[in-house]
Amino acid sequence: MKRFSTAAALLALALPSTAQETAAPGPVAAETVQVSSIKDPALQPYRRMLRGLDAWDKQRALAPQASLRFELWTADGHPAPVEGLQLRIAGERVDIALPLDAEGSFALPRSQEADEDDADLISNRRKDQLRWRPRVRTPGLPGNVRRLGDLRMECAVSMAIGKEEVPLLFRAAALAAGGLCRLPQVAYQYRTPRPVASATLVSGERREALRLYRNGREIVAPLRDSSWDDETLIVYAFASDQP
Repeated sequence: MKRFSTAAALLALALPSTAQETAAPGPVAAETVQVSSIKDPALQPYRRMLRGLDAWDKQRALAPQASLRFELWTADGHPAPVEGLQLRIAGERVDIALPLDAEGSFALPRSQEADEDDADLISNRRKDQLRWRPRVRTPGLPGNVRRLGDLRMECAVSMAIGKEEVPLLFRAAALAAGGLCRLPQVAYQYRTPRPVASATLVSGERREALRLYRNGREIVAPLRDSSWDDETLIVYAFASDQP
């Protein structure tokens, strides 16, 4: 069967994980978003985004100490410039501003009113200029370390929101596999914070090197391999730190 990459399947709906491994700064005050002259400002129907929150609630055991935010990125894979960028949930009756922090990330609130209003997540940029992805971080980890359960949760949230972009063949197979993130045909790609010389799975005394892609800018984590538990760590050795 043809190997299937979620990055392609979701049409860059959720970029592979490249988030900075630091605590996010405080929120930046949001102003009223002006979108009347913006063509196609909707990033995603709010109702679909709620499915991501449902997946987060349902699978909290994957990342019980973590927080969930969503990051905005440019279409070419760079953090979205925050200056002038505004985001809101908007419908016929609902208008909820979403404050962005200095890294261009936001928390998504639950709103029954927005759900009933069939609202959209919209910005004051054209839809083709922005991408988003979930960011799940367990606090206290060093900047060169990721936790496997956090990565599994990011995949679960992405897939819940973007399942319409996944071919029906894979959606049907996912029922038997226990979810899209557990399909052997799915390779959910994670981008590293910066180029790495190596990425190593660490669980107790067990070690295993991960294959690097795109000159050390991406890895594919073993999401479906239950022999690596959620507390498994992925430890990066950054290329810039090598002699």
